[in-house]
Amino acid sequence: MSFAQFPPDRLPSQPEAASRPAKPIKRPKRPDPADYPPLPPMLQLTGNTPIPPASEPLQYRAIGLILGKYIPSDEEFNQGTMLADDGTEIDAVILGRIMSLIKNHLDLEKSHLWVVYPRIRKEDNKLHAQIMGMWDPQLVVKPLENSNPEDLAEPAPAAHPLPSIETLGIPDSYFSIRGEVIYQSRETREIFVKIRQAPKKKTEEERYFKIRLIGDLPQKLVGNFWDFDVIRVENNLEIRSGQFVATIRAKQPRKGGSRPPSDPGSAKPFKKPWEGDDGRAIAPRSDVDRPKPAAPVKRSLPPKLDLPED
Repeated sequence: MSFAQFPPDRLPSQPEAASRPAKPIKRPKRPDPADYPPLPPMLQLTGNTPIPPASEPLQYRAIGLILGKYIPSDEEFNQGTMLADDGTEIDAVILGRIMSLIKNHLDLEKSHLWVVYPRIRKEDNKLHAQIMGMWDPQLVVKPLENSNPEDLAEPAPAAHPLPSIETLGIPDSYFSIRGEVIYQSRETREIFVKIRQAPKKKTEEERYFKIRLIGDLPQKLVGNFWDFDVIRVENNLEIRSGQFVATIRAKQPRKGGSRPPSDPGSAKPFKKPWEGDDGRAIAPRSDVDRPKPAAPVKRSLPPKLDLPED
């Protein structure tokens, strides 16, 4: 067996040692919401307003006001149309606990200030309202004694009328949206906020829905919890102001990196291939079990031809 010989002045090629350490990769600094110019001041809510202040910093909610008339449909009283005073028609439904009050004690020919939960229809991104209450500072509604709390008594004049929204400085188309921003587009000015609904029962799982807002904010909002002051303009919800609350979404792992298990305690330990469940060595695979390669095809040479001699 012969070995390759190299001249003394020519050695096998070897990778050259790095003459200097590699420069560290400069990653862009994550923007801090405090570094951006301040937004207009937020609306100051109190306990005597139709929409109370948030009970905790990370309270998810989507609630607002619509001034207009409720027109029930011919089929179902709790399904109809909200005709706002600006002429906008909004699909609406009445939630159960206020049904008897609206049906028996309100004049639907007049405009009322409705407290609603907003939803966005997937088909056309139009506003849909779930009526959960109304704001009338001149009336007080008390539950009936020894009855279902869903039923409401006949409203009575208030001894100390609450201030009107004009006095409080709250627009009659105001909405409060608090949640995690999951999408932002500078081209379309669309911002989608994820709202988490608390389960009504302990056995139920949390549910989420999205609210579409319109706004042109310089901040990068995705992955952060924001508190927005919103105004309804026809069937759209437009941002008037906002306030950063906290960062929600954790940093994503680098591409190519290993992903840690969701529950380290439930991860199975790594088993060596030569160990069994009881720690004994596993017999190697026999030759009988191994697939044998196909035998090469023998080709016969053509017979030698006898050529005549000259």
